[in-house]
Amino acid sequence: MAKSIITLLTLFFAFSSFTAKAQMADRIADVPSMGRSLDAEAVVLTREMASRLHLNEGEYLKLLPVNRTKLLGLSSIDRMYRGDEAERAAKAAELEAQYEQECSRILTPSQLSQLQQENDQPATAPTNSGNGLG
Repeated sequence: MAKSIITLLTLFFAFSSFTAKAQMADRIADVPSMGRSLDAEAVVLTREMASRLHLNEGEYLKLLPVNRTKLLGLSSIDRMYRGDEAERAAKAAELEAQYEQECSRILTPSQLSQLQQENDQPATAPTNSGNGLG
């Protein structure tokens, strides 16, 4: 019982700190209209994930600010490193690793596995499409 309470408190504090980061990112967005556009995009992305991964309401509510932060981060990286493709790719990979870490705190292992498979699918689809005749 005590382990459960400690785990829940740990998750709560971790989520709270990430939500605070998302709120701060919203406040420092360069262009207000871009913030609204990215917010709408985050809602669409989270709804699609809810459908594909069968998220419950709590998971949806936790994942929305994570998706918002990721989209804001990608937008910022694209703006800041427009002329440096290598640095842009490195920063995007770092952001993706942070995103996956946050998702692992919210999603079940099977949901996380499905998300990772879907994210990797475009890179692996051409090599698998010609295998076997079914």
